[in-house]
Amino acid sequence: MATIDWVFLCDYAFVDAAGKASIIGVFENVNAPTLPIHFPQMYVALGMKLGPGDNLELSSVLSSPTGKEVARINPQRIVFPPNAPSGGKAFFAFGFYGAQISETGEHHIEIFVNGNCIHSIPLNVSIIKS
Repeated sequence: MATIDWVFLCDYAFVDAAGKASIIGVFENVNAPTLPIHFPQMYVALGMKLGPGDNLELSSVLSSPTGKEVARINPQRIVFPPNAPSGGKAFFAFGFYGAQISETGEHHIEIFVNGNCIHSIPLNVSIIKS
């Protein structure tokens, strides 16, 4: 059974060919001068423990405080080799592109494995007065 070890919301993240994760610009708050605010990109980076032969779909949804869907990452199929050691670790990074946030308050980035929400990251949005 797959479990999440850690997760970050950041400006950019990637996993190189050797499987090493790189995470740039971790944040959990957005202070905007006005709304709506347009995010060209924001990434979710996560580390997971997987078992031999795990076969799962990983997806995510960004929702507003009122429950409106702001952006979605469609399911990505992940297959962990059956000969891999038990409790193997894997890193994943995926980006939300072009998200437009129109509300202040606590948004949520929900992470789904096989259609079930297994983790949620808060994203706090506020307007700063100049």
